Amino acid sequence: MASTRLRASAAAAALLLATAACGWSPEEQPPTAVGPAEEDTRTPAPPDEATRSEESPGQASPDEESPAGEAPEGESPAGETPTTGPAAPERTGEPSSSASPSPTTAAPTQESASPSEHAAEYMDALAATDDPDRMREGWLLAPEGSTADAFLTHRISVVQARVDEGRPLFASEVRPTAQGFELCDPGDKDADPPQERQCAHFTGFESEGDRIETFLVDGVDPGPGLFGAGDGSAASEGVHAALVSAYHAQDLEVTVEVGTVHAVDIDLPGAVYVGPDGEEHDVASAAGRYELEPGATTRAAFRVADAEPGGVLRIGGCREECSAMVELEVPVG
Repeated sequence: MASTRLRASAAAAALLLATAACGWSPEEQPPTAVGPAEEDTRTPAPPDEATRSEESPGQASPDEESPAGEAPEGESPAGETPTTGPAAPERTGEPSSSASPSPTTAAPTQESASPSEHAAEYMDALAATDDPDRMREGWLLAPEGSTADAFLTHRISVVQARVDEGRPLFASEVRPTAQGFELCDPGDKDADPPQERQCAHFTGFESEGDRIETFLVDGVDPGPGLFGAGDGSAASEGVHAALVSAYHAQDLEVTVEVGTVHAVDIDLPGAVYVGPDGEEHDVASAAGRYELEPGATTRAAFRVADAEPGGVLRIGGCREECSAMVELEVPVG
C-alpha cells in the first residue's frame, strides 16, 4: 500500500512538472479548446473592418456586401450609405411629370406669347379709323360671331359712315400697357356737337387658337352690349334700311345700311330713337350721306345718349321734290 501511494505521488509530481513546462494549470481549459473558441468568435469582425478600410464603398463586390448588408429589417447597414447615395441622383435624373418640365409642358409658354402678338395686330386694326379697308383686315384675327368680331364690325361701320359722309376720321392711337392696350380716339372738334378725345383700356384678351375671341373694355365685357343685324329692317317708298350693328355702353350707338331705288333725301340728324319704355330720344349725333341717287347706298351711324337697346330707330326723309314722305322704323336689339 505504501509503495502504491509513493508511486501515485511520484506520477502526480511528474504531471505537475509537465504542466508547468507547457504553461497551463489544471484550473484552465485545455489549450486545444482555447485557440478554436477565440478564433470562431472573432473571425467575422476583422474581415468586415478590413474590407471597409481597404476598399471604397463603390468598389465593394456584391458577394462581400451581402454579409455586411444584413441588418435589422427597415434599417440600412452602417457602412452602406455610399451605396444608396448614387441611386437617388439616378432617379432624379430620369424624366418625370413632376420633376423637370417636358417639351409638352413648355408649349404653353410659347402659346402665352401668341395671344399678345395677335392682340396687338387686332388693336392695330381697331386703331385704323382713317382707313376702313385696313380695319377689315382685322376680321381675319377674330372668329366669326365672337365678341371681338362683333366689336370690330361695329367700329368699322361707324368709321364707314364718316367716310360716306365725306368727313373721314383721323387714325386712333394705340399703345401697350402692363395689362393690355390703351386705345384713344382722335375726337372731332368739327362735329356738332364737338367730340372730345376719348381713351379706353383693353385687357383680359382670350383667344381661340390664333384668333382673338374676347376681351374687356375698361374692365367690362362688351359682349352683352353688342347687337348684330338680326331681323332689324324696314322699308318705305322704295327706301330700305337694315340694322348693321349696335353697341350699348354709356350711350347707345346704332349703325344702319340705307339704300334706295329713287333719289331721296334722308334726314339723318332728325332721327329719333324710341326706347323700350316708349320714351323718345333725339339722336346726339349722326353720320352718313344725306342725299342718295337712285340705286345708291350709305352707311349711317347714330349716337343716342342715355338710351337702352330694345327700341326702334325712326328715320324720315322724302323722295325727290318731296313727292313722297319716307318713314323708316328700324328695330334695335
